[in-house]
Amino acid sequence: MRKPIVNRKVILIQGAYFIGFWIVFLSLQNQTVYSYSLGLVADNWQKKNGKRNLVHSPYERLTNENYINWDGTHYYRIKNKGYQTGKDGGDYIFAFFPLFPFIWSILNIPPIGVLFLNYGFFSIAIVLLLSVLSKPKDHVKNVIFSLSLPGTVIFLMPYTEATYMLMVSISIYGIVKKNYWLYFLGIILASLTRPSFTFLLLSLIGTELFFLIKSKDIKSGFVSLAYRITPLILGTLAVSLIHYSQGSGSFFKFIEVQKYWNNVLSVPHKLRDWSHEGFAINVGVVFLVFFPLLTLLFYLGYNQLKPRKARFALTYNRPKDYLLLLSILYVVGSSLFIILFRGGSLHCLFRFTIDSPFFYVLIFIAFDYLKKVPINFRLFSFSTLALVSIFVLGLADYSTFWNFSDFGLFVLITSLLFWLIQDLNSNKAYSIGQSLFLLISIIWATYLFNTYIAQGWIFA
Repeated sequence: MRKPIVNRKVILIQGAYFIGFWIVFLSLQNQTVYSYSLGLVADNWQKKNGKRNLVHSPYERLTNENYINWDGTHYYRIKNKGYQTGKDGGDYIFAFFPLFPFIWSILNIPPIGVLFLNYGFFSIAIVLLLSVLSKPKDHVKNVIFSLSLPGTVIFLMPYTEATYMLMVSISIYGIVKKNYWLYFLGIILASLTRPSFTFLLLSLIGTELFFLIKSKDIKSGFVSLAYRITPLILGTLAVSLIHYSQGSGSFFKFIEVQKYWNNVLSVPHKLRDWSHEGFAINVGVVFLVFFPLLTLLFYLGYNQLKPRKARFALTYNRPKDYLLLLSILYVVGSSLFIILFRGGSLHCLFRFTIDSPFFYVLIFIAFDYLKKVPINFRLFSFSTLALVSIFVLGLADYSTFWNFSDFGLFVLITSLLFWLIQDLNSNKAYSIGQSLFLLISIIWATYLFNTYIAQGWIFA
């Protein structure tokens, strides 16, 4: 009998998370339940007469109408009308890529149906990644890590993260299984989903050059790079042709319209965001994800330049080594772009980093490299960075004062702490604590989801 590709408990946990999300979300629509639970610590956004205010009120009821907000409105418009700007808006519509709305159109499901579709895509992607990156004995704890992050709610929204997650996971599955055509398919579909060309292209080039430093086999290195980036180039060209056929008037319109987002190289100042709910998470990402990965990247680069074999070195022919470096470059590169090109505004940082498939790759494989570091040193370093992130959040003018909207930072800290000490997972207290924390993460996810449908939180 053929063994399943992942522990069956993974599917059960993913299903339990989704059911738990709905139980909590629907329960907090009741005034009494809300007043004696979440209402003790948090107000909710409410839109009334065109104005959004924080009020002591239970969750909104989900409808097809209020499920479509912010970027979701653009994908919904493309799904229904294509890229016809006309009286529906400006040419900024060409910043949004076609695969997700095309799938939506083919399935012809109502908006709320996308919630189930996207969570399904996300769940399948996690199963694929676990099957090739994680040992069977680690599947349960790793799927809990994947669901405990403070940005998981994005995979329940009508955005492209879930589709992108699935397509990149297919390509990663192809890399590990050394099946180029699976890799080709995944990357070309990912290129049709999000404008990831720059980040992914630079990450692939950086990874290939990193290993080329040691091998010095220039011909093989450039052949390998060509194989890696060809589907990315072809997918991006396909997007360009689709846009042109839909009236963009330019083959590079999706690049031209980036001017509307005012991304200009500048010194970061006055830390801020588009939303209080996202700001705390983003501050945490800067100190707990970006800085440690940047430090690790410099360390790996130093080892690679050593004439002798380093104590800790990566090998091109080991897929996990390749994916580790690729993922670090992608997350660091995405973070650098936001930090350096938005003048201190951190909006979208955690969407581009901890909600990316490459961060999940790190979640599933990076601890195998880190576990050699003494646990006391891990805890000291992490505690220091966590305290710095709390200190910065408390001092930032944008934060003004502490409230429940800052809770995302503490969800991130706790989630990463459990990951950092996972070699203690045989301890009963660890297992119980991780399970209880997953429930807290579900409550946070429902809070963000309600804020989204109430149009109180710009998740864009």
